[in-house]
Order: sequence, then structure tokens, then C-alpha cells
Amino acid sequence: MKRFFQKIWLAFLLAPVFLFGAKGGNVMSNLVDGFNDQVTEAGSGIASGINTFATVMGVLWIIIMLLMAFFNIEGIKNHAKSLIGALIIIGIVYGLSAAAM
Repeated sequence: MKRFFQKIWLAFLLAPVFLFGAKGGNVMSNLVDGFNDQVTEAGSGIASGINTFATVMGVLWIIIMLLMAFFNIEGIKNHAKSLIGALIIIGIVYGLSAAAM
């Protein structure tokens, strides 16, 4: 019976190695590293989506501006500050999301 309890005690002592794959190291550091990897991958995925959205909106905005300039040059002169501001905002969003990927 004593041998049976020794085997159970040994199993409890070695459980973190087998359960968490610590390989004899610190279990908590392995869990933290795994969590950080998952958060980094999720953040990169979100940044990629934002980057794609900013690219599409930038291209559409340039096309709309060119069409406005072609059909109504006075209209683009009246709204030049807001058009340039929108392009700057789209550029900033694109740059930040590209840096986060």
C-alpha cells in the first residue's frame, strides 16, 4: 500500500511537467508565453483587417475625389480642406495598422 501512495505522490509532483509541457521548467512562464503569443497573433489579425479597410477606403476616396474633380472642379475647391483632412486621417490609420502587423 505504501508503494501505491508513493506512485500517486510522484504523479502529483510530476503532473505540471506532463500537463503543461513545462519540460522541467516554470509552468507559469510557459503559460504566460503562450498567452502572449496568442494575444500577439490576435492583435496582428485585427491590425491586418484595419489595414485592409484603410486601403480600400483610401482607394475609394481617391476615385471619388478624381470623379469630383472631373465633373465639378468648383466643388472640390470649396471642400479642399476636408478632403485633404480625410486623406491624412486615412493615411494615419493605414500607417499605424501597418506598423502593428
